[in-house]
Amino acid sequence: MQHDTAAAGDQVPGGEVAKPETVAQCHEVIALLVQQVAELRPQNALLLERLQLSSRNSSKPPSSDGPAAGNRAQRRASARKRGAQKGHPGSYRAMLPEQQVSEVVECAPRALCECGAAVVVQGQPRRHQLFELPAIQAQVTEYRLQAGRCAGCGRLHRAALPAGVPAGQLGPRALALIGMLGMRYHLSQHKVRDLLAQLLGIDFSIGAISQAHGKVAAALKAPVQHAAALAGAPVVNVDETSWRYAGAAAGSTHMDWVWARVTPKVAVFNVIPSRARYVLHSLIGERPKALVGSDRYAAYDYIDPAQRQVCWAHLLRDFRRIAERAGQPGRIGARLLGLGYLLFRWRDAGRRTAQDFEPLQRRLRQALQRGAEQQLCRRTARTCANVLKLWPALWGFIEHPGVEPTNNSAEQALRALVLKRKRSARGVLHRGGAIRT
Repeated sequence: MQHDTAAAGDQVPGGEVAKPETVAQCHEVIALLVQQVAELRPQNALLLERLQLSSRNSSKPPSSDGPAAGNRAQRRASARKRGAQKGHPGSYRAMLPEQQVSEVVECAPRALCECGAAVVVQGQPRRHQLFELPAIQAQVTEYRLQAGRCAGCGRLHRAALPAGVPAGQLGPRALALIGMLGMRYHLSQHKVRDLLAQLLGIDFSIGAISQAHGKVAAALKAPVQHAAALAGAPVVNVDETSWRYAGAAAGSTHMDWVWARVTPKVAVFNVIPSRARYVLHSLIGERPKALVGSDRYAAYDYIDPAQRQVCWAHLLRDFRRIAERAGQPGRIGARLLGLGYLLFRWRDAGRRTAQDFEPLQRRLRQALQRGAEQQLCRRTARTCANVLKLWPALWGFIEHPGVEPTNNSAEQALRALVLKRKRSARGVLHRGGAIRT
């Protein structure tokens, strides 16, 4: 009969290491365990780091931090009480001029004093203005389409609606209000329906509200076609966010992407089933003339770094994530984070030229080089090397007046869609585009 035996250090069923019986086997087991610890240590560090991800050190939204993180107001550095301080002059709403007042009501004092003498009016009255909403009622116009029959051939003729009157039950202003409530003020279709019923006495179904949103989207197709002028803007900020397209089955992993291109005057959104580089080629061109503000997503790497502005808000989050690591990488990250905050303080203080930022640039480059050359953390080295590769893109706000060091304008433009995505079980956007001026 043949018996199988396990050598010391071999894995046995259940993942355990065979028990050593000799000194040599003990050395083998120790060497095996040391090797396993060395292999598991970076994996464990990565998993621990993922547990500590938040909106402050990653792209996660603030809503994912949870109540224990505390909000910005709870992290106040000042020990003073909230509200106006002693000696504050106060601020008051300015009175509207008399010609803008709807009605003036004169209020006279009592005719007799408690002593029995007459009260004589003198001086200027104290003005008190009350703002009130008028009773709001929807304007409903009924069009009666008369019909007539030809006395000769008997053909029936029915009147048509006047020019400019839509065939639906909602007029242009009502459609515009429904669209604005849904997108600008982030109300769900149920809340839009309830607000119209309570405020205007208009009682429509959810389906009618949904159709109204579709009509508003269709009306915006023409302005989207005229957004070609966007390419002529000197600066364009670009960002994207995921979006599951309308009609996708529940649980579907297929995902579209909403791309936002933002200039000071116009924001254009496109729903495209990809976030690959070719999408950027179609949106801003293979050789964009405008300076492009973005994050460090690899799809933007084809753009000349001298023609870009990398978002410093994203960089601060990356530096904070490095600073939370142990040892030398953490010290390098803390240095980078401090220099990033210093950049914003200098800019707020009025520094604008390359000469103003030269000392900070020199120290930042040195810190990034140390981070790229250290060998204790490969992720830190990769991040620092990538930032060094994009070095000219860090300083576009110095070389080009009017450029912001962050990509906040594009992220804020997408915020309304992100909120709508959070409120909706399914996306309501359709592939195509929308424009906001």
